[in-house]
Amino acid sequence: MNTYIALMRHGVTDWNYDGRAQGHTDIPLNREGEWQAEAAAARLAGEHWDVIYSSDLARARATALAVCRRTGHELITDPRLRERQIGPAEGLTPIERNAIWPGLSLGEIPGVESNEQLAVRGEAVITEIARRHPGRRVLVVAHGGLISYFLQRAVGAPHAISRNTGITPVVYDGRSFALAGEHDYRHLLVDGVEYSGEKLRLAGYARERGLPGLEMDPEQARDLLLHSSAVESAWVEDRLVGYARAFTDRVRYGYIDLLYTAPGYQRVGSELRRRLAERFPAVRFGSRGAQEATGA
Repeated sequence: MNTYIALMRHGVTDWNYDGRAQGHTDIPLNREGEWQAEAAAARLAGEHWDVIYSSDLARARATALAVCRRTGHELITDPRLRERQIGPAEGLTPIERNAIWPGLSLGEIPGVESNEQLAVRGEAVITEIARRHPGRRVLVVAHGGLISYFLQRAVGAPHAISRNTGITPVVYDGRSFALAGEHDYRHLLVDGVEYSGEKLRLAGYARERGLPGLEMDPEQARDLLLHSSAVESAWVEDRLVGYARAFTDRVRYGYIDLLYTAPGYQRVGSELRRRLAERFPAVRFGSRGAQEATGA
């Protein structure tokens, strides 16, 4: 008797925007994260669920509670569903971590839960949940690292961090897990485009492929993004169709110095600007030598 489990990552936080390692630090959802949680809840409320679980950390719990308010379920929290225990690296960006532990990945830093430990913990708790509810449909709201390393260990999926509130379904047949569908985030799309304020996502793309509209070494492009105050990006699946880089004192003044839109997606430029203005409502953004490109 197969148990169906939908694994959903929590909504976005300000630390996700900045690329700070959250771990067990109890960071709340930001305004966009709350919107993501409600968008996911509106979608999931149209499906049948027998039980809903989440990590006990605020960002996951608030995401799950948005669903529970629509479905009437009592939320069950389990601290074993928490993100990786990051210890001395919590709250640090990749640049800050590399300055202290040069050349070490997050899971290799002394005092940090290793990739293997995280995968084993994730498999243990999700297997226990599956066995507790044979033949049922279960929603589990957890964290990007835990979900990714569980999927890598349990079903052989490549390591990839889920979109915030993205959903990956698996089934458990009493012996093992199998994927039951693709990673799904269609509730996040606005006119077919997904928007993100996460630095690490855009920086990772830049490191692999460079930035369209800029003739620059990929490593330099990555650093250019990581040293900014904020970025916004627009995506169609995994294709980058727009991005903006901004600097701000977060109190009064700011400027956008890079703005790119792909051919046919000029409309996303105004949305990227709007998102930056919404993130920093007290700041008046100007253009300081702004480099704008359409990719044409």
